[in-house]
Amino acid sequence: MDKDRTIMLLEERVSFLSLERQAALRAFETALDLNAFTASLTGLDSLQEIFRETASKLRSMERFGPLAFFLAGEEDGALYPAFSDPPGEEKILERELVPLIEDRTVAWTLRRKRPILVSRSDGQGKLFLHSLSSPSKILGLFLAVLGNNAEDTNYEPSFPDFLSIVLTTAAGLADNLLLRARIDELNMNLQEKVHHLEISKEELSIYRDNLEREVEIRTRELETANEELRKEIEERRRMEAEVRYRAYHDALTGLANRDLFSTRLQETLDRNEPVAVLFMDLDGFKGVNDTLGHDVGDRLLQKIARRLTLEVREGDTVARMGGDEFTIVVPSPPSRESVAGLAERILRRVAKKALLQGKEISVTASIGISLFPDDGTTVQDLMKHADVAMYTAKDQGKNRFAFRDRLP
Repeated sequence: MDKDRTIMLLEERVSFLSLERQAALRAFETALDLNAFTASLTGLDSLQEIFRETASKLRSMERFGPLAFFLAGEEDGALYPAFSDPPGEEKILERELVPLIEDRTVAWTLRRKRPILVSRSDGQGKLFLHSLSSPSKILGLFLAVLGNNAEDTNYEPSFPDFLSIVLTTAAGLADNLLLRARIDELNMNLQEKVHHLEISKEELSIYRDNLEREVEIRTRELETANEELRKEIEERRRMEAEVRYRAYHDALTGLANRDLFSTRLQETLDRNEPVAVLFMDLDGFKGVNDTLGHDVGDRLLQKIARRLTLEVREGDTVARMGGDEFTIVVPSPPSRESVAGLAERILRRVAKKALLQGKEISVTASIGISLFPDDGTTVQDLMKHADVAMYTAKDQGKNRFAFRDRLP
């Protein structure tokens, strides 16, 4: 009888582990799909193309009816339609927008990074609202009619977090496109000023001998133009540096982002050096967000990021993958034991209480570790195996770490 019960428990455990593995693979496939979507937007030359591709992606994830993207005006902050699908439906959505502006629903939506659902003005169906926010500013608003039955008052969209990721990605790329347009405008202004400077120099050469007063006037104009030119060149360099920094760093924490993490890991793999990948997820972070708000949650993530950087070596890379997930690339670790020691130090430092807005907040972490070449030879394999090990650490009680090659 005991033998039969043991077999039954083992079968249940195998089934549970199989479901866990399938869930991890589905999450990984979703992440790859979102990466592919980001790559599809890269290189597009107009806001219309970005919004068209984004609308197509959103419709593949959720049953939307008419939808539109609204951008905020630079001077007055009012919302102006930038793209609608199907074309010509923006008038319907503009009429829905008026009462939402008046009752401050739109203002509330723009301050959030999560979907907002409200009833339509005629009470037939629901509207989906989401801010278009880049790391640096709020660009505008996404508004769509949910394509569910009007009688289904409890309907909620599928994958709300993934919808937010798609809209945030599109907003960031749109912001970069607008920034590049501003840089192009500055370049054109610079060319015009250089052209005027050349004309001024020619005029100075003509009047040099006989028109001393004219020379003095033109000289002052030239000095003023040169100063303006210097300032605009500095502004252009600053903007270009900002674009490069945004492309490879997380806006909230300043850590490396997913792209820079993958690049650093691939560079280490190309050198055929041993490398350890640590995948960390915070335990209890959702409770902090739900009880104390996203502002406190963001400040906690910033504090955790600073704590992580204090534990790694100069050549290691700490990255934020999104939400409360962090990764660390450790090239050429001295030994397996040194990697375990690093994980233990991180767990102790993360678990220390943080004082935010007069409240002591405590979270822990679960860490999964994969090693090259034992656990994989590609960025994708090492990430997948570290992720699986991290979920194993959570299943074993959280606030601990697990190596991939030690899993059952």
